[in-house]
Amino acid sequence: MSVLVVLVAVFAIAFYQGNGELDARALAFTTLIVSNLSMILSNRSWSRTIPEMLRTPNAALWWVIGGGAVFLLLVLYVPILRHLFRFSYLHVDDLLISLTSGVFSILWFEGLKIWQRRKRRL
Repeated sequence: MSVLVVLVAVFAIAFYQGNGELDARALAFTTLIVSNLSMILSNRSWSRTIPEMLRTPNAALWWVIGGGAVFLLLVLYVPILRHLFRFSYLHVDDLLISLTSGVFSILWFEGLKIWQRRKRRL
């Protein structure tokens, strides 16, 4: 639900700030991909946080993250693919908005992990 709320917010804010539909679609899609990759990282463990889990070797994880990032960049920056998906060109500040929003959408779960760990220690 948190990812959905963030996606709708990103799309609505971009669209109502005067960006066109193609800009809003590209921002929302990029946020969706970042959110999904963040969920993959977060859901690797129900008790350990993302930084703790990144210390555990997992080659498949890096192939999935890298593949997702490469395909996202191809869709956003190869003109024929960008036209096929009806996206506009995203600038660095747009990418930062999507990256921040996507990571923010799952931070509550990381906080819940830390809270549950502290609760068990008491």
